[in-house]
Amino acid sequence: MRPQLPWALSLIVGLTCRFVAAGEAIPEHQRKQIWDAAPARPQVAPKQPRRVLIWNTPAHLMEKDPHKGYCIPYGAVALEAIGRKTGAFDSLISDDLSVFLPVNLQRFDAVVLNNASGAWITPTPAQLAADSFRALGADSEAVELALRRSFLDYVANGGGVVALHFAIAANAHWPEFQQLIGARFTGHPWNEEIGVTVEEPSHPQVAAFGGKDFRIADEIYEYGPPYDRADLRVLLSLDPARSNMGVKWINRTDNDFALAWVKSHGSGRIFNTSFGHRTELFWDPRVLAFYLDAVQFATGDLDAPTTPRTDRPVRSVPGSEPAPRLPGFVSLFNGHDLSGWEGDPRFWRVEDGVITGQTTDSQRATENSFLVWKDEVEDFELRLKFRLTGGNSGIYYRARRRVPGQKEAEPLVGMQADFSADGRWTGVIMEYTLREVLAERGQQVLIDTNGVRQVIGSVGDAARLLEAAKPGEWNDYIVVAKGSQVKLTLNGVPMCELDDRDPKRLPRGWLALQVHTGPPMRVEFRDIFLRRL
Repeated sequence: MRPQLPWALSLIVGLTCRFVAAGEAIPEHQRKQIWDAAPARPQVAPKQPRRVLIWNTPAHLMEKDPHKGYCIPYGAVALEAIGRKTGAFDSLISDDLSVFLPVNLQRFDAVVLNNASGAWITPTPAQLAADSFRALGADSEAVELALRRSFLDYVANGGGVVALHFAIAANAHWPEFQQLIGARFTGHPWNEEIGVTVEEPSHPQVAAFGGKDFRIADEIYEYGPPYDRADLRVLLSLDPARSNMGVKWINRTDNDFALAWVKSHGSGRIFNTSFGHRTELFWDPRVLAFYLDAVQFATGDLDAPTTPRTDRPVRSVPGSEPAPRLPGFVSLFNGHDLSGWEGDPRFWRVEDGVITGQTTDSQRATENSFLVWKDEVEDFELRLKFRLTGGNSGIYYRARRRVPGQKEAEPLVGMQADFSADGRWTGVIMEYTLREVLAERGQQVLIDTNGVRQVIGSVGDAARLLEAAKPGEWNDYIVVAKGSQVKLTLNGVPMCELDDRDPKRLPRGWLALQVHTGPPMRVEFRDIFLRRL
């Protein structure tokens, strides 16, 4: 393991500041979590020994607004850990403005702006009095202009910059800084889990996520001018179809919410990401690997394209309606693969941007086949579109998997919202192999605590309700399950209602799509949205 920090004590010219004790506020068990989560090795070996400045918000700014810096110690410890553990770089953690003097800045291969906020480029009277600034005079404006020029020249001549989270909001009075990073902070509509689109899966900077879309919880930013895809290469963006678009303070109307990008400035390299607010991110192995790749990109070790891309990934199906902008709904299907789903590839695939389940004469199912979502559900509202050709299908929910050794006819058992090509099962709630039909189309049903089933009302004539179905076309299906209450709606028309108070019912379980045994059939699903209640 390389020695850490001693080199800095001897070569930084005129540096009179303290070294920021970034780890002193972090409990020991969290420091260990960070170390354990740090990558064991870098994506690429450094081309030469690398030195990285980890720049924190200066103390005088922290005193004015300390709540903005609570995550800074975590970032500093995490960055130091990934450098030490992998041997990819040595680091100096500092908040002394004199480190941005040319004679000092040139010692570093990259600068990480570790959530550093406020007008940190503007010197205070106390800073101006330091020996390191005397040669520049006592005029604050002149010193600041010299520091600005030093930083911009450093990057233009080959230095790298990594901007984490709130770093982009610093130096709001300095337009060239915003141009350098690539955008202006305009707010954070989200502080919750969101869906993330990996816009360029093969880009080396997103290797930490396996090139696949993912979910993450953090304080998520919205950016404004000078943000322009013509000037930078967006790598990650928020997926509106898998995120809560009912939050306040969304200003953009184009749904372009970038989360990470790279860009060039002269011979230098810039990386920015929205991630870096919640403390638990600093022991998320994906995020630490992402940060390591960002530093290696900034130092010049990880070669990665920065040429701007103005195209944006298309996640919707041609001819489909826009994703619903409803509070709390997330998309369960990304439109291009079965991420998050598990099923038999003989029967399940993605074709033309939709989930497709199919049996044929030569490939028949000997038992019903299921495509199972990765998370269990309890109380929820599910909205999706289906198109069925032949046979019957359905949506299992609150289901359990077959117990090994049992001889039930289903790999999953539980409740299902049914539909079929002949209409017999469309809009019916059943529990195949267990309690069988629970509510026929048109019925309002109560199952009491003794398991006795009673029809207590009607939502309409079964034959008339079936007219709402569109055979061979796309149909909208809504399943709402909350406690004992279950309701099915097809193309805006209520199909049946169930009040299931039976102690034997399954209150929680798996969500799945079904391909049925029997003659060849084909079922397609798209626009699958879930809201937990």
